[in-house]
Amino acid sequence: MILLSFTVRNHKSIRDEVTIDLSRPSLRTLQPQGGTWAAATFPIAGIFGGNATGKSAVLDAIIYMSTAIGRSATSWQASKGMVRRPFALDETSRTMSSTYELDFVHEGRRHLYGFEVDSDGIKREWLRDVPSSRWRTLLERDRDGHILTFHKSLRGRIEVTQRELVLSRALLLGESSLYPIARDLTESIDYVLVKDSHREARLKDLADSLADGTITFADLEALLGVADIGVVKVDVEEQSIPERVRRALRRLQRDLRDDEEVADATTNSSNDDDDQDEFDDAQLAQVVRHLVFTHRGTAGTSPAFSIQDESDGTIAWLAIAVPALETLRSGGLLVVDEIDASLHPHLLDVLLDTFADPGLNTKQAQLIFTSHESYVLSPLSQVTLEPEQVWFTDKTYEGATELFCLADFPRHPDANVAKRYLTGRYGGTPRLAPSSFAALLGSGTA
Repeated sequence: MILLSFTVRNHKSIRDEVTIDLSRPSLRTLQPQGGTWAAATFPIAGIFGGNATGKSAVLDAIIYMSTAIGRSATSWQASKGMVRRPFALDETSRTMSSTYELDFVHEGRRHLYGFEVDSDGIKREWLRDVPSSRWRTLLERDRDGHILTFHKSLRGRIEVTQRELVLSRALLLGESSLYPIARDLTESIDYVLVKDSHREARLKDLADSLADGTITFADLEALLGVADIGVVKVDVEEQSIPERVRRALRRLQRDLRDDEEVADATTNSSNDDDDQDEFDDAQLAQVVRHLVFTHRGTAGTSPAFSIQDESDGTIAWLAIAVPALETLRSGGLLVVDEIDASLHPHLLDVLLDTFADPGLNTKQAQLIFTSHESYVLSPLSQVTLEPEQVWFTDKTYEGATELFCLADFPRHPDANVAKRYLTGRYGGTPRLAPSSFAALLGSGTA
């Protein structure tokens, strides 16, 4: 998948419709003229802005859309209502629908997919493509008009409930013509959040991936070498579930079986398949995996540390670098929130430069990130972002996020973009009140 643009309305702090566009200005038609999709799109887009201006909300909307395709036909069905996150600062927006739309390239062909959702479920859903020179409708769904239209080129009709997307059901069924598109929109979008819980989950998955061979120790050691952290070797330490835990599981299993036997006796029924639901020895012998790092030592020693002993910088680099490597190898979109958190600017340069270099980024992978760091916009950075790759968020007086592009401002060829950003020339900077802080200190000195 190659992303051209993403549009969202009424999601978290985003009340009014905003669009982030990764297509180059040279793309003036539905298909690139005399070039490739890779040449018609940007590999990187950065979103800058003050705290709580809605940078993360843009990324969250992308993640929500991909997750809705993956889960609305399965785990989301267990929810009492439709899973959604509308703008909460006014009553009108809380009850209004939300809209999400992706303009993207799938298997060399341009597609447009979107849906509108409210508290009752899916209000509208649509999918279009460009087989030649104009848009073609593949799927059109409208709850109000009770319309569900499939193009004749699609094999079979898909029945859905009110709270599930057609693409989500297609992903579950597998044999539908829509399955490849649904799979692309879920598997080709990955994300890295700044939350500690997300990083911990990432590192746990990493230990399992190393054990399964999905990623190699050589890969991980090379990535750590790039950061010059001092780690010379990575291992996975496996610990079996303690015997006392296994005994507790067996007791629980026995108690549940006894309860079932009482219920069976009461209802004069029996179940010959009880043994199939029991934990076997292999299941009870499951292991817990941890990463172990060996550092360069002195006087012939090489200390080994667990991930809990590593610095925030090491953890941040691993949490970002591994999914970045996987995205660069397979293609797709990686969204990273606060990419500069705990990373040295030179490491950030390495990461951005790899995505920007077509000789290294051969799968047309893309990166959308948020940042407070003006270094990326300064002449010191090794990576030069075009004005169309730089986006800013700001908030209105009502608390609604606005998203705008550096390309919308008059161009100053010799201007220091970072300096102009920090001085508020483009907006997207916090409105500070240092006198309030001073007043707090003053009130305590009486």
